[in-house]
Amino acid sequence: MSKHPVRAVTVSQRIPAPPSEVLAFISDTRNDPQWCPNVEVAEMTSGGNIGVGSTFRYTQHLDQPGRGRVTFDGHIEVVGFDDRTITWHVTDKFQERTITCVVEPAGTDSIVTQTTEASFHRSPGVGRYLYPLLARRTLKDQLRRLRTHFED
Repeated sequence: MSKHPVRAVTVSQRIPAPPSEVLAFISDTRNDPQWCPNVEVAEMTSGGNIGVGSTFRYTQHLDQPGRGRVTFDGHIEVVGFDDRTITWHVTDKFQERTITCVVEPAGTDSIVTQTTEASFHRSPGVGRYLYPLLARRTLKDQLRRLRTHFED
């Protein structure tokens, strides 16, 4: 399968919780529906604790103008994990992504920085230029929701 990479996207957000709490929450992909608005459900497909090699299956939707809602499943594998960082490899029918979240202390709060690098299975055409803009907006929304989760 050929790959068509697009520009990486990075966003950051201050979260009102200690880094260990934030990392514990975001590293468990089963929590994604609480802070990732396009994720409908996520379940762990490998047993045990979350760490390198843990796998998840998720169902996500995209609202496409003129085409309505597209729902699809994907696969997530944890490929890097330590006390400050988690990295996932995500595959679905449209693309592969490497997503890295770094959680750093900021007083009693945390700063979460998320970077997403994507490659499409088919040429994205004009999407090559639109994807970073849409991804940045989506990631900012996710991190705002994450902040709200910890504020409540």
